[in-house]
Amino acid sequence: MFSENLERFRLHDDTHVVYNPIKTSLMIKYIATCLTIICCSICSSFGQSKEIKRLLDTTIVIMKSKAVNRDKVNWEKIERNVYAEAVNKNAYQLGPAFRTLFQSLNDFHGYIQCGDSIYRWHRPEPKNNDSLINEWQKGVHIQTQILEDNIGYLRVPSMSFAERSELDAKAQTLNDSLCSLLDKNVRGIVLDLRLDNGGAMFPMILGLEQILHNGKLGSFDSKNVTNWILKGNGFYLDTVVLNEINPKCKISNKNIPVAILIGNGTGSSGEFLAIAFKKRVNTIFIGTNTAGYITTTQGFQINDACFLLLSAGYGQDRTGETYKTSIKPDVYNSEPDNFNNIKEDKKVLEAMTWLRSRI
Repeated sequence: MFSENLERFRLHDDTHVVYNPIKTSLMIKYIATCLTIICCSICSSFGQSKEIKRLLDTTIVIMKSKAVNRDKVNWEKIERNVYAEAVNKNAYQLGPAFRTLFQSLNDFHGYIQCGDSIYRWHRPEPKNNDSLINEWQKGVHIQTQILEDNIGYLRVPSMSFAERSELDAKAQTLNDSLCSLLDKNVRGIVLDLRLDNGGAMFPMILGLEQILHNGKLGSFDSKNVTNWILKGNGFYLDTVVLNEINPKCKISNKNIPVAILIGNGTGSSGEFLAIAFKKRVNTIFIGTNTAGYITTTQGFQINDACFLLLSAGYGQDRTGETYKTSIKPDVYNSEPDNFNNIKEDKKVLEAMTWLRSRI
């Protein structure tokens, strides 16, 4: 340690510098503080980059294993682009990187959520007509009517996911509505799915069990095929029962004619419900193409803050035909919807014309 009464020392060029112990001490403290800040900044930045890399690595590993289109993409190119977009970003600035992942997989059904932020890729969508938007804003409910020639009308809304008991209750309510028509010995049914834009498909299918056959009605075609089965007033995925009801009516004619109305408001689980009726005898689809969200989704917890929902498979009908884009009607009808006056709705009228030819 320098002595306090040392006044000066000589450098190699013989320049004389006066030593001030107080200023030197302050300078040393200043330099130490700067070094501490720089080190903390570097460490913080390094720790953050490790966290982001771990988040992206985990997401990509899951996608490589579970995404429905995992074998149709160039993963080396995707990873290069994704990691480039994530440079100097935190978890809440990764929107472009996540969108690159979903777009590369053509996954417009999935998303990743970190905290309150949700990141997804939006494909170009056809504009929903005003009648659809107005009905959704009002809130869609089950609706039944008896039309001319004793033809029944049944509107099926979307059903949000909930606890098992609540989904059982929703299936029961839909089945009670169907029974209110069957008890009147209707000769045919107009099944309106135009406003059913998704949710839980199991109570929807179970709620219509009297006009569907027991057994396999469809399946999820993912890494492992999972069958949709109606049996003993319950809906099963393979051997696992998901919903049960207590029907209040029976039907002698399982092949009662059914005209199903679909359109671009029919999406996701609404499309799976439509698939359950595919290849059913005495059945016709009328309207326009459905929304095309025909993928089953699977959820994964990435870390404490982030959750991934991923498209993991497509829907198949009872014969094993896979639907990857949208469900196309048997009879194309793009006339305006008239949800507030069903008896004047052009698609309902076309459905009734077909039903009359079958009864």
